[in-house]
Amino acid sequence: MTAILAVLETGPRLPSEREFRRALTSTGGRAGDRTTIHLQPGVALGVTQPACAPFFPAENCAGFAFDDDFVVAVDGTLYYLDDLRRALDNRVPRTATTGQLVLEAFRRFGADCVDRLEGDFAFVVWNRHTREIFCARDFTGRHPLFLAEWSGGLVVATSLDSIAALPGFAPAINTAAVGADAAGLFFALDDETCMQGVKSLRSGHACRWRQGKPVRTERVWYPEPQSSVILRFDDAAIELRDLLSRAVAERISEFGPTAVWMSGGRDSTAVFGAGMHGMPRAGHMHTLLPISRSHPPGDTGREDEAIEAVTRFWQVTPNWVDAQTVPLFDGLRHRGRWSSEPFAQPFEGLARALAKAGKSLGASIALDGYGGDFLFQVSRVYLADLLSQGKMVQALGEWRAMDRRGEGIPGFVQYGVQPLLPRWAKRRLADGRAGRSMRSSMQRSAPPWILRSFEEQHSFAERFAALGPDAQRGPTAVDREAQFYLTHQFFARINARMTGFAQDHGVELRSPLLDNRVVRFALSRPRAERNDTGDQKRLLRAAMRGLLPDSVLAPRVGKSGTLTTYFAQHMWQDGLQRLSQMLPARELSALGVVDSDALVLAVDQYRSLGNRYPHVESLFCTLQAEIWLRHRTTSGVGELVHKTAGSA
Repeated sequence: MTAILAVLETGPRLPSEREFRRALTSTGGRAGDRTTIHLQPGVALGVTQPACAPFFPAENCAGFAFDDDFVVAVDGTLYYLDDLRRALDNRVPRTATTGQLVLEAFRRFGADCVDRLEGDFAFVVWNRHTREIFCARDFTGRHPLFLAEWSGGLVVATSLDSIAALPGFAPAINTAAVGADAAGLFFALDDETCMQGVKSLRSGHACRWRQGKPVRTERVWYPEPQSSVILRFDDAAIELRDLLSRAVAERISEFGPTAVWMSGGRDSTAVFGAGMHGMPRAGHMHTLLPISRSHPPGDTGREDEAIEAVTRFWQVTPNWVDAQTVPLFDGLRHRGRWSSEPFAQPFEGLARALAKAGKSLGASIALDGYGGDFLFQVSRVYLADLLSQGKMVQALGEWRAMDRRGEGIPGFVQYGVQPLLPRWAKRRLADGRAGRSMRSSMQRSAPPWILRSFEEQHSFAERFAALGPDAQRGPTAVDREAQFYLTHQFFARINARMTGFAQDHGVELRSPLLDNRVVRFALSRPRAERNDTGDQKRLLRAAMRGLLPDSVLAPRVGKSGTLTTYFAQHMWQDGLQRLSQMLPARELSALGVVDSDALVLAVDQYRSLGNRYPHVESLFCTLQAEIWLRHRTTSGVGELVHKTAGSA
């Protein structure tokens, strides 16, 4: 819950201390009552954070540190501090703040310090002598960092709102990024933001800059498998249990209860089970509070019975958020922020409700199960690997066992044959009669109301080809898919947004399954442990034997706990009205993104077909982008947000 702003070498554009402070604290839920600012000729660097850590002196920010050589600003949390202190030859006291630890690591290792730091972080280091800046983000992307070259200098911030608030900056809309969000073409975007001239420092990357030189960024984290002897399955399950228990122990609160946002699936229940298992060993006397969504019988999201089975197993009481009472459009009142961006996470309201529920029970830290799908299962693309190895009979047998939706040979071609085709052949087929059925894995199509000329102008298909699973490193389709999930910036963007939702309510969200040690171990395991004829997450389930009920660990047919019903009901009940009020989407039309007549037709078709209409999610994306744009023009917003204005 820390915000950073640095304005470097911008000449006469350097703001006064008062202007800088105002911009620094223009960060929504990140702003706090502890603010530290460092000023020297040509440089302003500051940190602000809420006074939520009683062991830090009131006049200091834990994320700020300096000495005669460097000034450091950090947003985030470091884990495995004993290991870091040993790497630093125990030269830092146990009472050292996050900022002091990063400063000492940078002094000792320079840019290589990123390899020594384990945690969720974004940081900035200013060299007083060389006047060079070094920035870095960890691979999870929980904490954003934005870069803007401006007036001959550089602005670095954790919030787009801080950049927009700088006097004279005059923020402008990046039409390509806004249009891609409106079309739902998320995977075609890389480091672009909704603000023209401002880029995101990619997760897992570092940046160097000094005046007169271009900004240089490079990847500093790669999802590399653990280099060790491959353990037998049962031994690997024990190793994974220990790694995950340690990962949870590193992330729980030292000063109160820790919430676990628990569904009835395999990932968050594994986090809870591993945490309960490791709690005595970790020496923490505090509790894990399971906080879960409750859905009515028949809802696709209902996992109430599985959650109750887990809590009975551990003899704890579940805490419930009634999903039916949480509006889909709960976040509209936040759309005035630049940092909200045109893309709205459809389940923002549920995330905020979980954060508020935990906070009301005294939990300022929450754990989730994010990352389990990336590491412990794999889609049907592994059929392509079997075919590439000449294992046609095995591939067909596996497909027949998994083809529960009756997709037949066309489905086998899509998952097994298509990934093996060269890029030019996929493009030729996608442009021909095969159309949508020949899209690459994870490739999304724009809905019919998005102007084709807009798509072509901004080369979204080519952008996806350069960023999608087929473009990743790795010898197999399985490897490339894992690389995509762990490195594509859309997932870092989701992580940062979820973190921001929780921070607005005084809660820090953490993901034990994305612990670097867990990631490296999971990537070293064979494919069959992730998907064996549709039996998925075998290793994670085996690791939880004895820590979760057998009923929760048993194989399942299909994915459970999806929020399909929640989304569909709220879009039909509330979204349709808002869509009608949005028409003719004048802001998106003015940008050349939307064909208004086609959008009117689409809304009419949705009104007639209901949830059978195939582009409901895209309507949601377009609606949210239009609302965001209207906030930028300060007109026409009231009729779209009046239902949530002033709500808690």
